[in-house]
Amino acid sequence: MDRAVKEKILAAAKAELPKHSLGNFVDDPPSIAEGGKGVVVSGCPACSKAFGTVNQLMHHLADDVMPTILRKVFAIANETTR
Repeated sequence: MDRAVKEKILAAAKAELPKHSLGNFVDDPPSIAEGGKGVVVSGCPACSKAFGTVNQLMHHLADDVMPTILRKVFAIANETTR
């Protein structure tokens, strides 16, 4: 695998990983503050997945985000081998 492919793979991973964090999002929008029935939930705003601890964030990254990154990596690797 040449350097350009490795850089492309790293860029794809760097683009996806920062999207996911331990934050807040509104479940079932709009929120009560906006006149709806939604509530503010702790979890990953990018995925709207509810959790409340850093340990659960790590599991989310390993179980949900890493497969997405790996799919992108394998797609990039397949494009370059053709």
